Parts: sequence; C-alpha cells; structure tokens
Amino acid sequence: MKKAIISDQLSMDFEEALFRVKDRFEYIEIHSLWNKTVEELDDTEIHEVEKLLKKYRMHVSCLSTTLFLMCPLYTDVDYLEKFSDKFLVFIGDIDDHVECLQKCIEMGERLNTEYIRIFPFRLEEKATKDFNVYLRDMAEKLQTAVGIAEKGKKCLIIENCPHSYLPRGNMTFELARQINSNRVMLLYDIGNSFSSQNYQYPEEFKKDSLLDEYNKIKEKVTYFHFKDYMKNNNGFQHAAFGEGDVGFTNLYEVIKMDDNDKVISLEPEVDAEGVEISIQNMLAL
Repeated sequence: MKKAIISDQLSMDFEEALFRVKDRFEYIEIHSLWNKTVEELDDTEIHEVEKLLKKYRMHVSCLSTTLFLMCPLYTDVDYLEKFSDKFLVFIGDIDDHVECLQKCIEMGERLNTEYIRIFPFRLEEKATKDFNVYLRDMAEKLQTAVGIAEKGKKCLIIENCPHSYLPRGNMTFELARQINSNRVMLLYDIGNSFSSQNYQYPEEFKKDSLLDEYNKIKEKVTYFHFKDYMKNNNGFQHAAFGEGDVGFTNLYEVIKMDDNDKVISLEPEVDAEGVEISIQNMLAL
C-alpha cells in the first residue's frame, strides 16, 4: 500500500513542504503550486518540481488536476457556480480541458506518475435529467479524453465530489462502467461520500454504508483520499484525520487486506496543527 500526502496550499513553499514530509512519506500528490493548479504549470515550473523531487528523493503519486470540474456538461461555463478562492480550479469549455489533459499526459511522463485525477462535471443549476442520462452524456463528453489517456498510457481516476453530478463512489463507479476502459479507474474519496448524505441524488445510492459502498466498487478503485468530517446540527465540518466521525479504522482493515497496490493519499483540509495531527494518526493507522 502506497501512502501519499496532498499538496494544495495556495501560499505553500514547495521545498519547505517536501523537507517537512520527506522522512514520513515517499509520495506526494500535487494539486496546486505557486498559485496555479497543476494543469496550469509551465515548463519552467515543472522543471523546478523535477529538481526538488530529486533533491528530496520524493515521488509523485498523482497529478491531482481539477479537469472536467469547472467544465459545463450542458450550459456555458459562465453559468457554473463559482468555487471559493481557497480551492484553485481550472475553468474552461470541454476543448480547453482536453487540451490541458494532453499537457498533463506529458507532465506525467516527466514526473513518472501514472495517475491523473479528474472530476465528473460541476452540478449545474436546475439539473433535472434522469441519472442514466447524465451518465451517458458524461461518458460521451469524456470520450476524447479517454482516448488521449489510452494513447498516452496514463490512468484517469474519477473522484466522487459533492459539487459534481456524482457525489458518491457508487455513482462514479457507474460512470466508469459506462466508459468501460482499463485506463479509467476511481479515486474513492471516502470523506466526500460520508459528507454528501444531505445532497439530492437518487435514493438507491444513499442506502449503502461506506463499507458496503467500497465492497461494491473496489474492482475499479485504485486510489483513495483520506480526510475526516465531524457531523453536527449544521451538517458536516472538516476534522483532523482520525478525530472525526467517518470511522476509518474498520475501512482501512478491509482496504489493507484487499489490495496492497492501491494508493492512499492524506487530504486533511484543516489548519496546520490539524495537518500534523492527521499525519500522525494516518501513520499510526
């Protein structure tokens, strides 16, 4: 089982971050650096990443792009609900995202990583189509991207996301089955599945416990995000990993027995003190 930690702080000093984690992790997952998403890094910046990785003997588990999130499935990109400035996203139409994916395939070669994270499109206001129609339309929209991944011998991993059409892993599983390519797998974000309980989506996908969900989808899961949430009267709030209500201990025992070739990436989404607690708890687990 490979363990990684995600880099997604807007003002992060990349070299300092590598120095701090080099004795505890061998892999990092890159989302954003130097106020850019990973898919927007230029050649000079990619070279700097290569140099620092070599210096600290670190490897990249995944290019954690935001591709196909702020990409309209039906409307125009200007109609998509915007994100917080704390989470950098790439914005554009389908052609823009496909063009960036081609660049990421090449970046993956340079950084020696197989996985490229993508999303199942930002949920659009007043979306009222049948779920199976969404699956069909997403699979069709991603056809060119899948072909690029197959040609470039990289793996697209679809993350379940509550801000998209597919908040749970049992939903992204259906999309991966519809696409039917060995170059399309799942990034199962367990915390996202847990915290999406109050969202509107078909009841058939709500009834699964997290353990039941994983057992249903594990044939397509090759990558995990571990982050924790605390449930309260207002919904869900981020918590340091191992300090929330998700309950990772039993899940991890099943994951560990299932396949040691999967990747687990820590994505704390808490303050600096909470990140340190999260690292300690993950490594203890």
